[in-house]
Amino acid sequence: MRLFKLTQHSSGLKILMHTFRASAKELMLLVFFLVLGIVVFASLVYYAERIEVNPDNQFQSIPLGLWWAVVTMTTIGYGDMTPHTYLGRIIGSVCALAGVLTIALPVPVIVSNFAMFYSHTQARSKMPKRKRGILSIEQVKLQPGGSNVRRGILEKQPLINDRTNGPTNPHIT
Repeated sequence: MRLFKLTQHSSGLKILMHTFRASAKELMLLVFFLVLGIVVFASLVYYAERIEVNPDNQFQSIPLGLWWAVVTMTTIGYGDMTPHTYLGRIIGSVCALAGVLTIALPVPVIVSNFAMFYSHTQARSKMPKRKRGILSIEQVKLQPGGSNVRRGILEKQPLINDRTNGPTNPHIT
């Protein structure tokens, strides 16, 4: 909980928290597709490695295949488990490519949200303290990167309170 209190003092952490909150749908979609891919590729490699008789088969169960799929899709690549059959290697290659593409897809949306919140914070810091009010949706859209902001994000929670220079929603820490 103390980590969340740090956001009160650091504008950079505030920007990150707002970015993650605004990108929650994209992040949940990323997790969903990663889990789906992990289960599918773990099952595929488990059965592909059992096609040929191999005493060195490292995929003794689907849960071990899940570990391999997580490591492969996230491109960590420990190398502790490797497929030995040709079909298993093809599945491994496709798994790695699918992981890279799955992780890369939501990145532009998250970067766009970050750029919008960052430019908003930069614009507010250049204004005199007396005039730092909450920007309307139209004003935010005039900011660089503000044209692709979803309307619901800014209507639900104003970004910054003009008195405390902190979050306006008392439930946000």
